[in-house]
Amino acid sequence: MFKEKVYLVKKEIENLFFAWREYIKETKILHFLLSFLFTLFTLSFLISIFFWIKEGIYTEISREVSKKTLGALTIGNYGIKIFLLSLIINWARLRYLLFKRIFDFVISGIGLLFLFPLFLIITFLIKVDSSGPVFFKQERVGENGKIFKIWKFRTMREDAEAQTGPVWAQEDDPRITRIGRFLRKSHLDELPQLINVFKGEMSLIGPRPERPELYKKIIQTIPRFPERLKIKPGITGLAQVRYQYGASLKDAARKLKYDLLYIKRKCWLLDFQIILWTINRILTGEGAH
Repeated sequence: MFKEKVYLVKKEIENLFFAWREYIKETKILHFLLSFLFTLFTLSFLISIFFWIKEGIYTEISREVSKKTLGALTIGNYGIKIFLLSLIINWARLRYLLFKRIFDFVISGIGLLFLFPLFLIITFLIKVDSSGPVFFKQERVGENGKIFKIWKFRTMREDAEAQTGPVWAQEDDPRITRIGRFLRKSHLDELPQLINVFKGEMSLIGPRPERPELYKKIIQTIPRFPERLKIKPGITGLAQVRYQYGASLKDAARKLKYDLLYIKRKCWLLDFQIILWTINRILTGEGAH
C-alpha cells in the first residue's frame, strides 16, 4: 500500500515537472520570443539614448559659451530628457499586454522553480489525507471563450460532484478534505495555476475563469458576462480582492462590475495595487471557501 502511494506521488510530480512540454506544443513560442527580443531591443535603444543625453552632450560646447547660453543649453538638455522619458513611458503603456505577458512568463517560471519543494510537501500531505489524484484539472472558459484545463491542488473528495453535478463551493462545504480546508484557507491550492500562467492560458491578474457549465447558466441571466472574456483570466484580480467569494448568480453579477472596471482601467499601477490586496488576503485568509 505504501509503495503504491509512493508510486502515485512520483507520477503526479512527473506530470507537474514536465508540464512545460505542453507549453512548447500548444503555444507559438517562437512568435512570443521574437516579439520579446524586438521589444527588449527597442527599450534598450531608447534607454541608451536617455543615458547618453544624461551624461551631457553639450560638455565641449559649454567650455566656450557664456553662463547665459550654458543655462539655456542645460534647460534644453533637461527638456529632451523629459521628452524621451515620456516617450519610453508612453511606449511601455501602449505595449502593456506584451509586457504583462513577459512579466507573467518570468514570474510563473521562477515561482514554479522556487516553490517546487513546497509542491512536494503538499503532494505528500494530500496523498496521506485522502485517496485520489494530487492535482485537480478542470475545464474553464478562458480568453475569447477558449476552453482550457485549470490546474489546482485537489481539496475535495474524488467523487465530490458524483451526485450534485457542477455547483459552486459553499462555506463549510462537507466535500472538502481536512488538508483541503487548510489549502483553501491559505490559498495554496491555487499555486499550480502558475502552470496555466506559464503556458499563456492565464495571467497572474485578471477575471476568475468560470466552468463552462456554470458559464452557460450565468449568461442566460447576465447578458454582459461574456465581456469579461476580452482578456486572459487570472489567479487573482480586482473582483477577487474587493468582493467576497462568489457562490451564486447574484454574486456573479456584482463581481462582473469589478471585472469590467479592471478591463477598462487596466494598467501597471492597478496591477500593483491588486498584488498588495492579494498579499493581504493570503495573510489574513479572507475570501477562502
